[in-house]
Amino acid sequence: MRGKRHNLSLICFILAFLLGIDSLAGCRRRLPYADRMAAAARLHTQAAALIREEKARRGVALAEEDTLGIGLMGYDFTAIMTTAAGLEEKRTSQLPDFAALCVRYFSEAGLKAGDPVGANLSGSYPGLNLAVLCAAEVMGLDIRYSTSVGSSKYGANNPEYAFPEMVKTLYDEGLISRLPVLVTMGGGGDMGYNMMAYVLEEEEDIAAVEALKARLVEAGLAPATIESFRQDIALHEEAYGDIKAFVNVGGNGLGLGHEDNTVMLSVGSGLLKRQPLSISDNSGLTERYLAKGIPTIHLLNVRALCEQSGIPFDPQTLPEIGAAAMYYGEDSSWIVLVVPALLTVVVGMWVFTSGRRRKV
Repeated sequence: MRGKRHNLSLICFILAFLLGIDSLAGCRRRLPYADRMAAAARLHTQAAALIREEKARRGVALAEEDTLGIGLMGYDFTAIMTTAAGLEEKRTSQLPDFAALCVRYFSEAGLKAGDPVGANLSGSYPGLNLAVLCAAEVMGLDIRYSTSVGSSKYGANNPEYAFPEMVKTLYDEGLISRLPVLVTMGGGGDMGYNMMAYVLEEEEDIAAVEALKARLVEAGLAPATIESFRQDIALHEEAYGDIKAFVNVGGNGLGLGHEDNTVMLSVGSGLLKRQPLSISDNSGLTERYLAKGIPTIHLLNVRALCEQSGIPFDPQTLPEIGAAAMYYGEDSSWIVLVVPALLTVVVGMWVFTSGRRRKV
């Protein structure tokens, strides 16, 4: 009889312990806005599909390096390319789950439908740009975004179909509801001075850039004339107006600062923490909005963004929407955490005291 009681006590203790472990493991819960996150990722997938179709219509081939076939990447060298960049980061930045990540950042920033948000988008990261736009669309935000024409390596750097034209395609098809409030050439001086067409002075490439400018004018997306960094900053701040959050995509001088501004190297990635900053004439938009206490999101270091979110970096196959860790949060309920622990302690004490009584 005593052996049976001992075995029963041991079984109860093991079950209580396993219940505690299972409850702690189950603390991960799906976020209340996870459905919106998934919806943004699906919208991003639709947007990329439309852009692929338009590229095919224009005779623009997909980049060989785009092994996932998403269709947002450019080439290693083009007339409107400005600087070098890493292939793996650019390929990863196309993933639709970045739209879901933007929904999470917007939600954590406390944004709700109708809130005005400013965004400085770079042609270098078309996938991240679309992530911001798709997230804003799903959440019903008043997104006021600017975008550049030029692009670094593997970005939207095809002069036959630049990023402003991509968003025009999506707008015309009703997939997004806003066109950019401002378009610039990007690159050197935000006027494209370091585009390969102008650096190498190849007549054919220069003609391709000029043809692109003409198409943008015809589409109502004429690039602004930028005369100075200060004017560029003022022009963008005026275009955004009063906003409740700001997003910077990419590493252009407008977003991160003019000349030797090392402050932005230490602010991090994703939704940035508020911090005291001293603004100078060389400070970019990200630093300026952060210093004002406006929630600021910085999307550039793709590897760091993947580490934060659980999005796989440079995967071999397209990840399933909704599977990444970012769709879940930790349940901090004291009932979930304390009750299993107390149960384990109580049963353990019962097993211990039962054993002592049997010995007596």
